[in-house]
Amino acid sequence: MTPEQLALVQASYASLGDERTETTREFYRRLFAADPTVEAMFSTDPEVQTEKFTSELAAIVEAIGSFDEVSPRLGDLAARHVDYGVLTRHYRLVGEALLGALAAALGPAWDEATEAAWRLAYNLVAEVMMSAAAEVSRSAG
Repeated sequence: MTPEQLALVQASYASLGDERTETTREFYRRLFAADPTVEAMFSTDPEVQTEKFTSELAAIVEAIGSFDEVSPRLGDLAARHVDYGVLTRHYRLVGEALLGALAAALGPAWDEATEAAWRLAYNLVAEVMMSAAAEVSRSAG
């Protein structure tokens, strides 16, 4: 990611302000609509899960510019997701649901550059997580 793309992701997420929680709710609506079987993976109260996701996303967005800082966090997150039953195919669903929710929340501010920056950021995060998840699975097997 270029510094400009990183700044665009961080600024656009910051611009959501109090709408971050509603954006997360929209993310879950989109995710469960895309694949209703995913909802069974969530045993936590929906509002608690919404708070956790919102907090985790904010932390990742903040740290994404420093691979040394974000990589261990993503590795831990990936290990937990393996325990929840998350499969490689779920990462695409999550990405599309997240980008769709962000596009809806940002409205006219969601332009080609913003979408490209977010898509790149999400793909980076997903790649690190899928790699860590594969390592966890190999170690367990």
